[in-house]
Amino acid sequence: MAAVIGDAMAATRSRVKAYGVSDLLLVGTVAGLFAGFLFILANMYYTPTQGLPAVAPFFAIGTIFYRDAMPEMTPAYAIVGLITHFSLSIAFGLTFALVLVPLFSHTRALIVGAILYGGVLYVLNYQILGRLVFKFFDPSNPMGPNPVYALFTHLVIFPLGLIPFFLTMVHRHGSAPAAHAAAQGVEGQERATSPASGPEAPTGTAH
Repeated sequence: MAAVIGDAMAATRSRVKAYGVSDLLLVGTVAGLFAGFLFILANMYYTPTQGLPAVAPFFAIGTIFYRDAMPEMTPAYAIVGLITHFSLSIAFGLTFALVLVPLFSHTRALIVGAILYGGVLYVLNYQILGRLVFKFFDPSNPMGPNPVYALFTHLVIFPLGLIPFFLTMVHRHGSAPAAHAAAQGVEGQERATSPASGPEAPTGTAH
């Protein structure tokens, strides 16, 4: 089992190098920021329908930094929430880029992987950390964010912001291993079907 895990990790590191660590860091940062922008914009659009100000999501996220059960309604608290949100967005984007993107070999895998990643983030943020650490995000908290809408934003909005930035990268690098394997297969087949060349028969006149 340890050997299998070791081989998988080695293969992942090899693919990360093939993608280019600097490229993954850059694209992951930009993608995380853009996905975070769409995510917070969707929440700012939703909160007024619940009788809350559009800036309410920033106050909610401020509770993550301060670990408060309820936010304080001050401008400084909202600014801290804004900084915390986009810092987490960058971290999530980098994690997606460095850990998952090198595993994708085609666009469909990228799309499915991004959606599953959003689902994992929801479970981590709400069902685990929300219940254990960040009580304001506990799904059972009637004063906290709507968990159903939060699931929607994690499964749809955040992945929608990530996917476009990695399409070209996955298409270019993801198909490379398959093409390399196909080329090796053709080369091996040609070697197998080519006539074997033995040592040349001696020529000349016997004396």
